[in-house]
Amino acid sequence: MRTGFAGRWDPLQKNSWSGIYYSTYQEIKKYSEVEVFHYKWPWYIREQLILHKQVQKLRHKKVAVEFLRTYAKWFSRQLEKDMRTARLDILFVPAAPQLIAYCKTSVPVIFMTDATFQQIQGYYDSFDNLAPYNISQGIELDKLAFQKAAHCMLASDWAKRSAIRDYGIPEDKITVAPFGANFDIIPGPDEVKKEKNRICQLLFLGVEWERKGGQIALDTFYALQRKGVPAHLTIIGCIPPVPVTDKDITVIPFIDRHNTEEAKRLYDITRDSDFLLLPTRAECAGIVFCEASAFGVPSITTNTGGVSTNVQDGINGFALPPEATATDYAEKIEELFFDDAAYRQLSKNSRKKFEEELNWEHWGKTFYGIAQKILNK
Repeated sequence: MRTGFAGRWDPLQKNSWSGIYYSTYQEIKKYSEVEVFHYKWPWYIREQLILHKQVQKLRHKKVAVEFLRTYAKWFSRQLEKDMRTARLDILFVPAAPQLIAYCKTSVPVIFMTDATFQQIQGYYDSFDNLAPYNISQGIELDKLAFQKAAHCMLASDWAKRSAIRDYGIPEDKITVAPFGANFDIIPGPDEVKKEKNRICQLLFLGVEWERKGGQIALDTFYALQRKGVPAHLTIIGCIPPVPVTDKDITVIPFIDRHNTEEAKRLYDITRDSDFLLLPTRAECAGIVFCEASAFGVPSITTNTGGVSTNVQDGINGFALPPEATATDYAEKIEELFFDDAAYRQLSKNSRKKFEEELNWEHWGKTFYGIAQKILNK
């Protein structure tokens, strides 16, 4: 089997789309020869798009340039040109509807993404208050990509529901395939957490403080303190907007996962945590939940977006309602922390869910099964 990998980023770079490009590329290579199609903007397209942004800024509107028809048509044409001479059986396109929306090819496409453009309007801040023409063009090209695909690999049931409801995609053309953990080293069974700590170790891991619910996580820590629960909160990836001086809070603004020493530090912190506390306000999927489960660390998070596909109540954590307060989060953590049997089972089930579903090997087997089914037709 020969597979084309067409994307907006370079799959040979470990940080491309939070590591998802690199991980999917490595899995596909196990089953197929892979040819990469990766393009950069020409200067005249870039200048046109900058002009779009400046004009809309004067009107107090945002522009998601990658969802403009001009952008999509240029990239679709480049891929279409290359596809005429490429000898491929399957074309894999991850999170790049722009490349296939206006591309004519007879090669069957497996399209992968974690959300539809339709459903993220106003959901993520970056897609809030977009210019009306940007929204209509974005929905048009995104819908075309879904419709042209021979099969859609979606990261969550949330994305699947939108594809069916908003774009009219048949259910049998969709497979929900969760992402995996993007740690270079995955802990073996002997390294997985088995017992909780004497002091409840909470881990908040995220780059965007507000979107990831940083203030709720901080307030949850203080609520646990008021309850007399011994706790320590480690914040990784961002800096709280208000100075934090509590001795039981550690702030690590940035960790480079691709630096050996820093990656080891993140590995150790995750392994030694009792809970991943992430009261996220908006989340399409969440690689971090897969990573926590790999270590047997339960996630306490929010039932929003695609989270419930990766975090199942009572299995590898709990996803509280979006309106849940810091007090609600603290009560759930306190309940689990002081119930040894319940915590032990939750930790065990977290690792099991990782081994059965939330890993890249499982994703790779799913991809191969879909490709074979398409080719056998």
